[in-house]
Amino acid sequence: MKNSITIIIPAFREENNIEAAIDNVLRVVQSVTTDYEIIVVDDGSPDKTGDFARLKAQLDPNIRVAVNVTNQGFGYSFARGVKMGSKEFITVFPGDNDMSALSLKDLLEARGSADLVISYMQKTNKRSFFRQLVSKTFVMIMNLLFGLKLKYFNGAFICRSSLLKAIPIKSTGLAALAECIVRLLKQGVSWRAIYFVHVGRSHEKSKAFNLKSFNAVSKTIWILWRDIYFPVPILRHPERSEGS
Repeated sequence: MKNSITIIIPAFREENNIEAAIDNVLRVVQSVTTDYEIIVVDDGSPDKTGDFARLKAQLDPNIRVAVNVTNQGFGYSFARGVKMGSKEFITVFPGDNDMSALSLKDLLEARGSADLVISYMQKTNKRSFFRQLVSKTFVMIMNLLFGLKLKYFNGAFICRSSLLKAIPIKSTGLAALAECIVRLLKQGVSWRAIYFVHVGRSHEKSKAFNLKSFNAVSKTIWILWRDIYFPVPILRHPERSEGS
């Protein structure tokens, strides 16, 4: 199991992208290790996302597919994949295939160089000016609130499974990765950052920006701030004395 890798692929309505995403992950991970598993979490997709993922799983026993009965969100799907993971390191790859496969390889090869290896986007020209502005604002708010100096919070990371499984993942939305990074850094894990290349979606528009996503991100920031600065103490029952 040493240096083995779990790669989680959360996917919702990605029938046009999921096969390419899995193929990219397979090509990269097989060039790095033979001890791997790919967990595709179909987030209640109404299209053929799950069907296409299961076809891939039939060809490779290292691929597993989990299905949420209804759409639960990226964070929920990622957390489910974390619970299912059985390898030493865990990372994530987008079901819409908008991350460079070469960047994934860089991330996998960096495993073990620190407890947590995070990634930041080198170029943002594939995104609209508005999305770049929102992203920069989010980074500024997160750094200010949590006393950090990161360049990016929502990039893929690779982490020791034991550490990731030990923290709560309360966000059901796209801020789940940011939540994990902040919780882990505040616990004092060793970390480093590398850059990744954003290649953009080949099919359809991003689902990242809508009112539901904004509300989910806002809720995550509030919960994270509360948990870190005002943690609820764990109540323990007093030890009973003998004869009581």
